[in-house]
Amino acid sequence: MKVLNPLTPGDQLPGLLERIERREKSALSRGVLYSLVPVALTVLLLLYTVSSVQNAQKQVDSLRAEASSYTTQIDALKKNADNYQSQSHSLQGDAENYKGQVTELQAQLADTQKTLSETVNLGRAMRPIDFANAKEFASRFPGSESLLLEMLDLRQRRIKWKTGGQSMQEGFDSSSFAMYMLRQKRVAGIELRPGESLSDAGRSLYDKLPPTTQPRTGDLVFYPGYMMFYFADSQGPFVFGMTPFGATALKSDFAKPVGYRQMQWR
Repeated sequence: MKVLNPLTPGDQLPGLLERIERREKSALSRGVLYSLVPVALTVLLLLYTVSSVQNAQKQVDSLRAEASSYTTQIDALKKNADNYQSQSHSLQGDAENYKGQVTELQAQLADTQKTLSETVNLGRAMRPIDFANAKEFASRFPGSESLLLEMLDLRQRRIKWKTGGQSMQEGFDSSSFAMYMLRQKRVAGIELRPGESLSDAGRSLYDKLPPTTQPRTGDLVFYPGYMMFYFADSQGPFVFGMTPFGATALKSDFAKPVGYRQMQWR
C-alpha cells in the first residue's frame, strides 16, 4: 500500500491564502451587494417621489388652470349680470316712460273726445245771426249794437280759436275774446293787472261783477269752459262769443249756465 506524503506547511499556505482571498471577495461582493440594495431602493424611492411630485404638480397646474377658467367664467357671469341688471333698469325706465306716454295719450284722447262731443253740440246749437240783427238791437238796446257789430266784423275776418290766445293775430279763447271786446269798448272797471293775461282777467270777472238772474242784452253768461255775451231778439235769447268754430252765435241753452253777470254799458 502506497502512503501519500503529507503536505508541508509551505505547501498548504498558497491554498489557504487562495481560500481566504475567495472568502474576502465573496464577503466584499455581499457587502457591496448589501450596500447597493438600500441605494437602489433609495433611488427608486426618489424616482417615485419625483414622479409623484411631478404628477401632483401637473394636477395642481391643472386645478389652477380650471380655477382660472372658473374665475374668468365667474367674472363674465358677474359682468353679464351687471349688464342684465342695467338693461332691466333701462327697461323699467322705458316701461315707466311708455306708461306715462300711454296715460298722457289717454288723457289727450279723452280731451279730444270731449272736444269733439262739445263741437258736435256747438254745431247743433249754432244760431244764424247777421248785420240785420244789429239794426234791431240799435233800436231796442242802444249801445249793445256796436258790440254785436264788432263781433260780427271779427267773425267775417275769421279770427281763429286759440287756447290762451291774446291777440287777433294769435287768436282767442272764450274768456280772452270776451275780455278783449270789453277793453275795446272801454267798459268802466275792466282793467288788466300787471302781468295778467286776458284769459285770467276774463275769468276773474265772475267774482268781480254783480250777479243777476235776469240777464239783459250785453250781460256776460258763464258756461263750463265758455264766457259769452247775452243777447235776445224776436226769435229768442242767444249768446255770442269765441268758440272752436270762431266768433259764433249760439242758442243760449247750448249748455247749462254757471251764472250771469251784469255789465254797465255806456
